[in-house]
Amino acid sequence: MNAPAPPGFHARQKHATQEAILDAVERRLQEAGLDELTFMQIAHEAGVSDRTVYRHFPTKDALLEAFWHRVQRGLGLAESTRSFADYLATRPAAFSRMDAREPVMRALFASTQAQEVRVRINAERQAGIRKVVADAVGQLPEPQFTELCALFHLLGSAPAWQTLKDYWGLEGAEAGRVVAQAIATLAEAARASSSKEAVR
Repeated sequence: MNAPAPPGFHARQKHATQEAILDAVERRLQEAGLDELTFMQIAHEAGVSDRTVYRHFPTKDALLEAFWHRVQRGLGLAESTRSFADYLATRPAAFSRMDAREPVMRALFASTQAQEVRVRINAERQAGIRKVVADAVGQLPEPQFTELCALFHLLGSAPAWQTLKDYWGLEGAEAGRVVAQAIATLAEAARASSSKEAVR
């Protein structure tokens, strides 16, 4: 008779399998686009069966959602949205990490399906940005507050990294510093404008 598994064994085993599958996605994206990626390729790369991949991620959307969350963790999303100071301080490191994972980042942003997944799970990102902007400038009237949130998001994001790299030749850390300076300038202007309005 087999001894019972120790507490938490099955949860750890499940997590390890999911991580192996996501590792396989990362390796495949170093070589090919996301739209060409198949569950059969992922299973082969991860050393598991097709059925195992489907059991953990029933659809490609579910797989992409899990993978995008992992990418966000790798870029330090949670740390970056703790405060305005953290958002500024983490831009150079986050952009450098994008450099280090360039094929993966480009594959994610070239895929329509990945774009749909990012939009679908955008609420968490928006909440973090709103917290950062409120920390930076307080509560501005609408639509100014949401417009400033959108600019903070845009400047601190992967599309900004890609534009600065492709069109201006800026590497990750340098691009991140430029972005942090731009965001700080926007925040300072918003605070000054808000103060003037309060005096009137």
